[in-house]
Amino acid sequence: MKALFTVLLLTLTGLVFAQQKKIHDYSVIKPAQWVIPNSGGVSYSMGNYLGSTALMIRKNFADYKFGAVAYPKGLNFTDGEIELDLASTTGTEYLGFAFRIKDAHHYETVYFRPASSGTINAIQYMPEKKAEFNWWDYEDAKHQAKATLPAKTWFHVKAVIKGRQLTVYVDHQDKPAMIYNSLDPGLKSGFVGFWFGNNLECAYKNLVVKTY
Repeated sequence: MKALFTVLLLTLTGLVFAQQKKIHDYSVIKPAQWVIPNSGGVSYSMGNYLGSTALMIRKNFADYKFGAVAYPKGLNFTDGEIELDLASTTGTEYLGFAFRIKDAHHYETVYFRPASSGTINAIQYMPEKKAEFNWWDYEDAKHQAKATLPAKTWFHVKAVIKGRQLTVYVDHQDKPAMIYNSLDPGLKSGFVGFWFGNNLECAYKNLVVKTY
């Protein structure tokens, strides 16, 4: 009887947890329902990249202090899972995702450098809390991780965020590419979306968010 009670309790606990998870599917991008940068030399369009419908974001001049976010309205994310697909059209762009977004200059981001594939510089985490995107203040081993990234084709990213812990997986690998345990305590919740850096053009698709 005790064993049966334990099984029932675990089952009910699992059901409650499953019900608490909510899936927000943004794989079909409707620009009118998003905040997308479209000024200051930055523009976007819904296009096609390597056979897939994608949000294409481009910048018409270089600026190594630049970072921008594009995100759907109405989601308040604290903890959960984020999945998306990214592509660097020339292989030199910096691109990624952002979470707990408060506004254009307050968020946390994980971004990828395909040109640095296979090195410690391939992935970088940082909190953005200034008008100037000061990535150089976080360019150390603590904030970076090694990964193999394709130059000009799509790659998949999954991130699991719980409290101050971040775990990042690339291209469906079982082993995480990055584990970071000191997320910014001042950025507790907010929107989730794509991140765009000092780039020519990047492609984004299939954003799906699970909230806990």
